[in-house]
Amino acid sequence: MLWGMFPRTEVSGTVQLPAAATYWMPKRSEIDEEGIGFFRDVWTITDVPFGEARSMVREERRLATAVADLAETPEDFDRIAHVVETGLDGDREDVGPAERAVLEPVVSEEPPLDGLELGIAGLVYALAAVGMVPAASCRGHCDERAWSDHPVVLFAATRYRAQALAGLIEPTGCRFDIDPARPDLLLVAGRSIGDTMSLAEAILAARQTFIQSRPARSRGRTAPAVQDPLF
Repeated sequence: MLWGMFPRTEVSGTVQLPAAATYWMPKRSEIDEEGIGFFRDVWTITDVPFGEARSMVREERRLATAVADLAETPEDFDRIAHVVETGLDGDREDVGPAERAVLEPVVSEEPPLDGLELGIAGLVYALAAVGMVPAASCRGHCDERAWSDHPVVLFAATRYRAQALAGLIEPTGCRFDIDPARPDLLLVAGRSIGDTMSLAEAILAARQTFIQSRPARSRGRTAPAVQDPLF
């Protein structure tokens, strides 16, 4: 794992949607308390209001910058990010006095990212805000037993919204892929959380492109196209 402002790992995948991608949206009856995809220790996040997504993306960027300013190695970043994710209470022994002094003005005692991890929380919220259904996520960890060593989010989407997302992938450094264990879900990955945070910001900036127009019912004359409200 390389080190820059954030831990960085080269990733495979493509800037185009995979040829084998599946496009679908689960029915509400198909979404249980743990969401979709049969993942463990996850929960459903859908229909996020735009304002909440924007607040999450901004807060995440602020916290990530604070962690990056303190960390000197990928291992440092992983440890300090975990402190930020779970809350900086007074009993923690995994943060030193100097680190605590820097973090206390910017980190609360309560988990600030809705239980999600730093660097992918904003992307999860952004995807949900524009009508996609996140299934699982990971910011990437140094531990050899970690699920992923780079940030990933798996999600379900319609073809139209996936194509809208595809236009934002290459400029932000992210890639599409498919997990062979869950081929019915799309996967987006970044080399670092810098990529995934940039993608979250790009999604919110381009949110109107995720709204699909459809013709209104005609009553003898051609009716203008109308848009379903997304937010």
